[in-house]
Amino acid sequence: MTRNGLISTVAALGTVVGTVLGALSLSGCASDEMASRILVEPDRYVLYACPELATAWQANMNRQHELEALMIKAGTGAGGQIASSMAYRPEYNQLRGEMVQLRKAAADKNCRAMPNAPGLGGVSAPTRTAPQIVQ
Repeated sequence: MTRNGLISTVAALGTVVGTVLGALSLSGCASDEMASRILVEPDRYVLYACPELATAWQANMNRQHELEALMIKAGTGAGGQIASSMAYRPEYNQLRGEMVQLRKAAADKNCRAMPNAPGLGGVSAPTRTAPQIVQ
């Protein structure tokens, strides 16, 4: 297969996957939980030590908060919900899936505490409550 043929095949595959995931998320047929599992490879954090897991956890949480604020801001305008679902929701779902993998890796390594959590038992995936924007 030529280089151009390979590039066009990969691009077409990416378009199809993106279209299917977008259509499912907009139609409500796929839950956010299922989408988050699809978007993250298993055992992604298996080689991380506890301090690296804590750093990844904090970076993930910070990005989730940024995306939540952007989704709320986009949701206030006309068509904002659709734009938000297409622009921010896939990355947000991926981050939620990564949080599941981070939690699993922390449990496997018996990490004592993660940022924003009193201990491993208190570590959980972010909830779906709407964050408050402070002005």
